Amino acid sequence: MPEIHEDVVNVKLAEILSRDFGIDARAERVMGRRRPDIKCYYKGFIIVIEASYNKRDAEWDAENRIEQGLADIALALWIRQRFRDVPEAELMEAIRRATYSLKVFVPRDLKETLLHYLEGATLRRVEPATEWFEDVDLPMIKTMIEFSISFLVREEQVRRLIEEMRARFSDFTNALSNFDRTHAIRRNLYSILYRLYGLSVAEARDPDVAFGHAALSILLSTVFYEHVRGIHPELRPVEEHVARLGPIEGLKRALEDLLRIDYRTAVRLAVEILNILPPDIARRVGELIDLGVRIASNRSLLRRDFAGRVYHEITGDIALRKGLATYYTEVPASYLLATLAVSSLLGLDEASPFSLGRERAREVIGRIRSVKVGDFACGSGTLLTASYAALMRSATMLKFYHNLDDVDLDSLGKILIEEGIYGIDALRYASQITAINLALMGPGTIERENVYTIYLGYIAGWGQAWLGSLELLRDSGRVGGVLAYIEGGAAGVADRIMLGGDEGEFSIPTRLDMLIMNPPFTRATGRARGFEEEAAGGRGLFGFIIQEGERERILKAYRSVRDHIRDELRGIARGAAGSLPKVIRHIVENEPEELRQYLSIGQAGEGLLFLYLAYEYVRDGGVIAFVLPRSLLAGPSWFLARALLASKFHVKYVIVSSDPERGYNFSEGTSLSETLIVAKRVEGHDEGEETVFVNLLQKPSTALEAMMLAEEVMRRGALNGPDLIRAGEGLALVYKVKRRELLDNIDNWNRFVAMPDTELLESVLRLLEDGELPYAGVRAPMTWLNELIWGMGIDRHQFQDHFMPTGSRGPYPILHGGEEGARMRMLVSHNAYARPRSGRAGSIFADYSARILVPDRDTAHVIALYSREPLLSNIFYAIRLRVSDDVREMAEKAFVLWLNTTWGLLTILVSRGETRGRWTQLKMGQWRLLRVLDVASLSPDILRRLAEVFDKYAERAPRRIPEQFDPSNPDPIRLGMDRDFIKAINPSVDDEALERGLMELYRHVNTVFRVWIGGPGSEPAEE
Repeated sequence: MPEIHEDVVNVKLAEILSRDFGIDARAERVMGRRRPDIKCYYKGFIIVIEASYNKRDAEWDAENRIEQGLADIALALWIRQRFRDVPEAELMEAIRRATYSLKVFVPRDLKETLLHYLEGATLRRVEPATEWFEDVDLPMIKTMIEFSISFLVREEQVRRLIEEMRARFSDFTNALSNFDRTHAIRRNLYSILYRLYGLSVAEARDPDVAFGHAALSILLSTVFYEHVRGIHPELRPVEEHVARLGPIEGLKRALEDLLRIDYRTAVRLAVEILNILPPDIARRVGELIDLGVRIASNRSLLRRDFAGRVYHEITGDIALRKGLATYYTEVPASYLLATLAVSSLLGLDEASPFSLGRERAREVIGRIRSVKVGDFACGSGTLLTASYAALMRSATMLKFYHNLDDVDLDSLGKILIEEGIYGIDALRYASQITAINLALMGPGTIERENVYTIYLGYIAGWGQAWLGSLELLRDSGRVGGVLAYIEGGAAGVADRIMLGGDEGEFSIPTRLDMLIMNPPFTRATGRARGFEEEAAGGRGLFGFIIQEGERERILKAYRSVRDHIRDELRGIARGAAGSLPKVIRHIVENEPEELRQYLSIGQAGEGLLFLYLAYEYVRDGGVIAFVLPRSLLAGPSWFLARALLASKFHVKYVIVSSDPERGYNFSEGTSLSETLIVAKRVEGHDEGEETVFVNLLQKPSTALEAMMLAEEVMRRGALNGPDLIRAGEGLALVYKVKRRELLDNIDNWNRFVAMPDTELLESVLRLLEDGELPYAGVRAPMTWLNELIWGMGIDRHQFQDHFMPTGSRGPYPILHGGEEGARMRMLVSHNAYARPRSGRAGSIFADYSARILVPDRDTAHVIALYSREPLLSNIFYAIRLRVSDDVREMAEKAFVLWLNTTWGLLTILVSRGETRGRWTQLKMGQWRLLRVLDVASLSPDILRRLAEVFDKYAERAPRRIPEQFDPSNPDPIRLGMDRDFIKAINPSVDDEALERGLMELYRHVNTVFRVWIGGPGSEPAEE
């Protein structure tokens, strides 16, 4: 009986892997070694299986695929059994039952540690001499693939090197600090790093920052020198210079040799730093050089943006420890954002790269070749390098899977860096790091780049305030104003960073395909003091500028730009008003005084201005991707940004973190809650548009893990209904929202990610829409709070402006301070008095004091408070209901009771604004747009029953709110209040059914709190 050719076996293997093991596998019926035998795409990884009757052929082909850079993992599969020509069903069963020999290939530098990892994970031993696993069946092949991916996403090699670098940097900074008793070296370093750029950076005068940047410059210039030496044979290894002259003089000689070729932007800074270092720390410099040489020898490491990660790990770590206003996008967040953005731009998030036809795949690669990507606040360039990696990975997948052998990936990578990537930053030092990082990631020799600095500060000689990248908004021709200064000879105002020098014309496209940014978030505030005081107390204007004399001029220019953008955004919102809910349309069209904060952007800070800048520069069909404060989703001052996104873009992805362990942020050096957003500019809208909201219950910890999570989000985000996705250590809850829902909730998009329990979330959204109380079987009338009240006030700033708390009796009773004792029961009384601080105090108290008090931030045991006498407070807003006097007291008590029921609490939780993880706030405008029980429409009988329930529980103190919902031991006050509230609304409700419903409700709420604040049971079960 004749043998079956191995190509046929490959086809059947691919079918089995796809059908039985869930691996997207395709076999090639091509003889010879030009193409892989079996191509797989699994969890975002490119996997090659080279299966052959010939063991050496399988091994050679698999190793070659890794060397070509066409696969993440390659498996050599030796088909030891010669399969016979039998009926297909019999052949398939024989292939399933067979055992094979398997050898796993990854980049060389990872191979040894991978084998050890696989041995431990699978309890299988590899043959020491050959590195083959013997007697492997098909389920074990799937297991080997799973564990190989798990190994790669852990990035242990990167972690170990980062730890070693931290130790080396610490040794360097400690040695230099001990020597620099007079701070002379620190002053000189500060001068070298920043004096030429017109900036006074308070953080840089901290010794850890200044010395850390010096160490980083030495390390990266060593890496860059060794990288360039590969294409300049006349350059000698840096180690030879060090052996002859010592570490400091040896590295300086090597870099001077490089300067004679040019490359002065890349290394000139390091030479200046070396010139001021004392010989006493030569040993520590030598350790940095040794580490740099080792890193440079690892090409696969550099292609994974290792140099950029070094910058972020070291500088971000210092900023975090020191509490400095220096934020960098976390590497995993950068790759998550960039992968989703690039896939959205190329249409690969809606159509798998492997579902495309061959010619369509070639068109997408052509688009990658011509793409223009920009970051106008590029910092060290991590978002740009992550975008480059995502673009190149997409091209590699398409070339690999569609057999596009004529596509030259090295040429494509070179074109991308030299012609397709644009970066701007206010700091020359950061721009230089960006240029070096891109060069180290790119293939071969990079001859030019498009990385620029634009001055941020006041140019005394020109009498002009310059706003960095925001200058691009101050001229109708966008770049025209900047170019005019260049042509006029304002050197240093806007410069091009080039590896071969820093001269060059400032030129960026008028439209880009993709803009990706983590812009400054700060508002235009901040002051700083003298040299020694700045690191301790001063942040400076925009986090940089500390000269008092420049502040007003720069602020004037900034406010001019901000006010122009506000007016433009208001116009955009008015144009979209017809598609918005009635109450929002009223705000946009009529600008009511009590809700004007929704039409102001002052509190949003610079981030919103950069978002508008991206809108101006992205072409139709292009994509913007941002790291922004989570306030974007719910903050009143960010409302106009949401209106911009909803009207001019298809919002594709919104990502937040609910991970209490790894943080609610996406930037190193901050504890602020942040969001990632990807949006595609469109000329018109399709009502079928959907937005994928991603709530990270556990953030990915590595770049590869983030890319794997992005692939899973795109693949499974296309499915209907909510989904729980795991990728390595990353865990995400994915929830899709139709465009109509997005518009209906434009006052607060945080609702869609407010709860890590989609069943409960959907129930609460129905409550807001039609009053159906979750798990209670009862409906209640709902309305906007703004339509139920005629007065609300005052906030803490107004209180401070007009009232002065006093220990003695004064004219105005108040509830002052946030002590827990004042927030334990629904019924309260004043705990202090106030005297007038201004002449308006009397009229303000008369107009705004009330018996209902609602909080402006987190509270402990109850939400809303009720006082028998009108009060004002510095942390509670006083509310007056629009109801008739004959039912006022009953309505007020019913209203306070509602807010303290579980259903009232849930409406507040989904409408909250998050600032720092579980620390939340509801500003006055957010309260006004809260959906609440419409007590004005309830009958007097229902109001009376609700008031009686309030009186029953008014002076009883429940447990702290997160501790009230344990279904095995619910707080008796919580249970009684909820049960009696429902019975007051509907006395005929079935008691047993209500009890079961409440226990189910508490189970969901308890899970939400456990996830939100951490603790036992904080991870929802996977389905």
